[in-house]
Amino acid sequence: MNVKAKESRALKAETRRLFVEAIDSLHRSGTGDVVFGGAVEDDEVAVEAVAGGSKDRLASLIVSTGRGLGGRALTEGTPQLTKDYGIDPFITHHYDEEVLGEGIQVLIAVPTLRGGDVTGMIYCGHRKNYDAAAPQTSDLVKRVRQLSVDLGRLGQARPAEVPVEPERLYSDLESSSREALRRTYAELRSIRSGVDENEMRQRLTAVENRLADILSGHNSELFPNPTPTISLSPRETDILSHVALGWSNARIAEGLGLRESTVKSYLNTAMVKLSAGTRHEAVSIARSAGALP
Repeated sequence: MNVKAKESRALKAETRRLFVEAIDSLHRSGTGDVVFGGAVEDDEVAVEAVAGGSKDRLASLIVSTGRGLGGRALTEGTPQLTKDYGIDPFITHHYDEEVLGEGIQVLIAVPTLRGGDVTGMIYCGHRKNYDAAAPQTSDLVKRVRQLSVDLGRLGQARPAEVPVEPERLYSDLESSSREALRRTYAELRSIRSGVDENEMRQRLTAVENRLADILSGHNSELFPNPTPTISLSPRETDILSHVALGWSNARIAEGLGLRESTVKSYLNTAMVKLSAGTRHEAVSIARSAGALP
């Protein structure tokens, strides 16, 4: 296999991974009862990922331009909605067996775009009526737009010089040890939030930073601390460090001496910054971005 073929294969694999992650995330966050989709190739959408429905039925779908709701979205390049798929007179019904076979009543097709061209399609299906389904779809378009951005970054030219990989410490830590250290990190942040004396706060912060280095495998003696790609406030970091331990909002509020509504507000703000659909997804994204150890 030549280099160009290998690059094409790798690009397709990465594209599929992004669709799978986005579809799983949308389904887990309750955006749709059935979420499915895939990339566009030769003016057709080949469904590659399915969450909440039958993979045998939906994963075999290949949607052509102009056919069905997705075909219309493919042609027009805009999100399309049908409130009652089974009787909608404005779409073709080439895919009734697959869609209605899942009990889908409300269906939304949102295209991913790059430079005005449709690169893929995300379908969000609901087995309930439109009035019940509508509140769950409020951030669907925004999240598919983020997927478009992520897809657009694929295949971009990389710098000629490959940066030196920092020497990583403590790579032999077991998962149980890492979890214990994360609990210690969260507890230290909780203690520091209640300390008024400045020198003691600075000492606790230094310990937190050392723990963060250990957890991330970063060698601060050889390399400067990496700058997080996403900026969280100290309180947002406090909240997410406790969410990572599986704590509820009520328990976090009690531990940090805050109102539960305040915890919820900080958590919501952090999730918006991280473009996360769930609290656990926020923790995962924050760690990947270097904002949380």
